Amino acid sequence: MAESNNGSNNTTPQYQGNGAVESAVRNLVSLLLNNISTNPSGRPTESGQPEPRTLTIQQEMTRSFPGYFKSNLSRGKKRCLTSTKQLVKAGSKTTGLSFYLLSKNTSYTPLPAEELELLQAGMGRQTVSLPEDGDHAEISRLLEETFPKMEYLCGGWLLHKATGGSGRRKLTVIPPETEGYSVKTLKAVSGGSKSTFYIVPLQETLDTSPLPPDSQHFSKMPKKICYQCNEVMPLQMLAVHINTCKGKFSPDETDDEVICPICTKHFPEDEITVHASLCGDSFQCMVPEENDQTTCTPAQTSVCTTDSVEDVLRCLEQQVDTTTEFKLCVDREDLPDRGILQWQRKKSASPTSVLRVVFIGEAGVDTGALRKEFLSDMISGIESRFFEGPENKGKNPKYSLTDLDNENFRTVGEIIAVSLAQGGPSPAFFKEWCYNFLCSGEVDFSCLSTEDVADVESSLLISKVEDAADIQSLMMWADEIVSCGYTNQIKMDSKESMIRAIVLHSTTRLIPMLQQLRKGMELYGLVNLMAVNPEACHSLFVPGKILKPDADFIMMSCQPHFSEKGTSRERTERKIINFLQDFLQEIEASGGEKSESLAVQHVLQWMTGQSHVPILPDEKRHFKITCKFDHECKERLGDHSICYPVVSACTCTVTFPVQHLDTYTMFKTIMSAAVRYGGGFHRV
Repeated sequence: MAESNNGSNNTTPQYQGNGAVESAVRNLVSLLLNNISTNPSGRPTESGQPEPRTLTIQQEMTRSFPGYFKSNLSRGKKRCLTSTKQLVKAGSKTTGLSFYLLSKNTSYTPLPAEELELLQAGMGRQTVSLPEDGDHAEISRLLEETFPKMEYLCGGWLLHKATGGSGRRKLTVIPPETEGYSVKTLKAVSGGSKSTFYIVPLQETLDTSPLPPDSQHFSKMPKKICYQCNEVMPLQMLAVHINTCKGKFSPDETDDEVICPICTKHFPEDEITVHASLCGDSFQCMVPEENDQTTCTPAQTSVCTTDSVEDVLRCLEQQVDTTTEFKLCVDREDLPDRGILQWQRKKSASPTSVLRVVFIGEAGVDTGALRKEFLSDMISGIESRFFEGPENKGKNPKYSLTDLDNENFRTVGEIIAVSLAQGGPSPAFFKEWCYNFLCSGEVDFSCLSTEDVADVESSLLISKVEDAADIQSLMMWADEIVSCGYTNQIKMDSKESMIRAIVLHSTTRLIPMLQQLRKGMELYGLVNLMAVNPEACHSLFVPGKILKPDADFIMMSCQPHFSEKGTSRERTERKIINFLQDFLQEIEASGGEKSESLAVQHVLQWMTGQSHVPILPDEKRHFKITCKFDHECKERLGDHSICYPVVSACTCTVTFPVQHLDTYTMFKTIMSAAVRYGGGFHRV
């Protein structure tokens, strides 16, 4: 066909060009086929000479037809063609999302005080650039690069979002897809990349100890120099560092100071001699008993000058470990038994720490008022549950081997020590001989008398022996007298010996209870303080000197916030304050004759959380009860028939509903119901 075309005179130039192309292609194909068949491997021939290098089809076409193929590599945008892999990488887009790594599994966002701690530990908030087509594995890898501590997170994690609002917010989980999280899904729920995704560990708690200032995690954060030690560190680290940095002192400066071996404080070398003479007088170390294996530590033995009750309480307050908490969750309706049981079961913390109380079913957060109310209820309940005797004359422990076996008396001793050290009431209900035993650990039998007998059985037996007119009536009680340890002959002129035996029997059998109680009161070094200063501690345990709250104390502590002087509102508010005074004086005059009747201390506890008069002078001086008045309760709440006063025990504030307290009868009815049934902390 090519020959006929070449021989034709009518052939146009176009057909001639096509024939040349076709001929060149045929020659090229035959050349390639021959080359593959003769030497398919491209290795050297038998002669040892390598075959000539075979051109590729692209190169052959370029050489044969430069006008067609060379232009594809040199014209326009095709000149920039690269590999497919490079094109995808260069063309992929990224999106920046905000992530916040938390240290533990929680349902709420961190508090402001916790945010700085997390940031210093390499956690907290970070913005991460993610490829828009990234999958779960890619997201995990980039998050581990951003948060190095996630490399050790083996228990899994989930992403959460915070609900709307401000402050501490609740977290809701973002459910992952079948193959985990994807950047496309996160971007869709991020609200235009404005939301923060909280990374919550499922099974582990990450270490929150601060990273070193030179950590790679802080490489992009702004840094400043500490003026004290000249070290460069990130700003969030510097905020905490400056509070503890003492600078770099030269050896000459450190050699000039000497540590006092008693109080462990630093003093100049020329002043240590004078300080030691004063420090030795103000710190005394108790010599432990022979069977006491406890060691004498500076925190326990640094007994300040305790010449008064105030000094004793301040010294106990200094022994409280404020770095940790002793948390209790109890039911207020089952005190003190439930409180003692929960106290004994709390093995993870020590009662030397700050006591924090939560009442079951109540929303109150303990900032001090709940603790005082718990201690007030516990001390009052302990007095009635574990002690017996007449009011205001001192009481003895009840003879209960069951409580002794359960170590309840030891727990009672610990609660008494905590109450004195952390603002609770004092246990001023001990008899004199019991207090002397708690101070010394011994009983002075010569000082025991019939007044020291508190149990009903022994008191009745003493009365029967004293009232016996003849030997026949005396012999009626012979078995009871003999059971008290009396071994002599029963006769009329031996009444004093029989009564003496009854007194010793009634008191000495309580020694094991007092010993266990004393063991619990070793908390904070209270027993040592009592041994060294029995007179200063006397009023805390024996009735007589500690004042009980009365109507005058509450009224003098009230600070009413009256309206503008001369207005009708101001006159109504003053009338309500007068109602309050009448109410307090009325229940004070009744004297709590019935068990269900109110007492002044009940009203004080309802208002402030504590039922005792503050003992420390400065605490008593700053003790105030703020009285406010609500004039718009009906406008705010609508039409209603009754409204009770609202109390904030944490701030010692009571708000009276003015529109429901028109008469004293209404005031008395509403206040009585509020004090009896409104003791819970149900408002935050």
